[in-house]
Amino acid sequence: MKRIAWLMLIAAMMLVSTASAAYVAISAPQTVYVGEPLEVTGTTIVGGLPKPSLNPGFSTEVVLYQVKYTKTEIDRKKIVVQEDGSFSATFETSGLAAGTYSIEIIDPTLTTFGSSSTKQRTVTLVDRSGSLTISSPLNQDFDGSLDLRGTIGDIGGAGVRVQVKHDGATVYGPEFVGTDKNGAFSAEVPISAGGSYEVAFSDAKGYIGTVVFVVSGAPGPTPTQAMISASAPATRSAPAYFEVDTRSGTVTIATSAGIDWVVEYIDEDDNLRKVNNKGMLEPETAEIASRGGPVYVKVYPMSYNDSGTVQVSASNADSVRVSQTAPGLFGDATPTPAQAAPVPVTLALLALLVVVVARRR
Repeated sequence: MKRIAWLMLIAAMMLVSTASAAYVAISAPQTVYVGEPLEVTGTTIVGGLPKPSLNPGFSTEVVLYQVKYTKTEIDRKKIVVQEDGSFSATFETSGLAAGTYSIEIIDPTLTTFGSSSTKQRTVTLVDRSGSLTISSPLNQDFDGSLDLRGTIGDIGGAGVRVQVKHDGATVYGPEFVGTDKNGAFSAEVPISAGGSYEVAFSDAKGYIGTVVFVVSGAPGPTPTQAMISASAPATRSAPAYFEVDTRSGTVTIATSAGIDWVVEYIDEDDNLRKVNNKGMLEPETAEIASRGGPVYVKVYPMSYNDSGTVQVSASNADSVRVSQTAPGLFGDATPTPAQAAPVPVTLALLALLVVVVARRR
């Protein structure tokens, strides 16, 4: 009789112990590609209803083991239960070997978690980096673009997603690049500086691998456009006229300083513009959107008392020259050479008389 009572007491103690144990369940993906983060989540609630659960703020550790003949600990993370009963942890997989791994939550007292809890998950890491072959140089000289060429053996023509990072910032993508039936790809990624570039490759299945490229050198200074020029005397009543043979793009025309010059010009659409924004200490400038045709320029002093030689310079132009035809385009009279005056009759007779007298002597 005493023995039966003792057994009933032990059973009751076991029931109390089981009833007080908390429910916990962890979950993780079955397969993760090496290089992608391994996300582990957990909860103390099932079917929307709380079990005898862990209190918010409860903490313990989740451990990542490699399973190969024996278990080898790889990493462990601390987890903290939140108000809604959830918790999470993230393990980095870069550099890990492909194979079978186990995720396990630590029971701090060995009796904290009930027998119905899920305290372990198995994860398979798959390494796809072996399918990636890079054929472009890993060390490149800076020329404004990063040359990406290679082959991915297991994707065929499905395309590859490319993301390029420099100094921790994304400078390209993620963007899909086409592949041929053999998985070959080629892309020129614009870059603005030398240094180290991390290029991550993935596809619809997931992560494939990351390759580091080193670009040597730096962008050179932006070349300044050469200015060409021509000079001519100019007064208020006798302006200087020039013809500028432009190139396509923005053309800058500038005068010399020292006199308060007024600039008028006729563009390729026969529009007449006038510029007089500066004084005598700065050159007058005009920027013209050109298609590569001629532009005509007229320059004269602002003051009727000033006169001098003006130099007109132009960038993005093939030539600047003094023009004899431009005055007519501006509606000005074209100067004509003065005609030789006839010799007076009396002077002619006198010359003839001198010749006759000289011959008689």
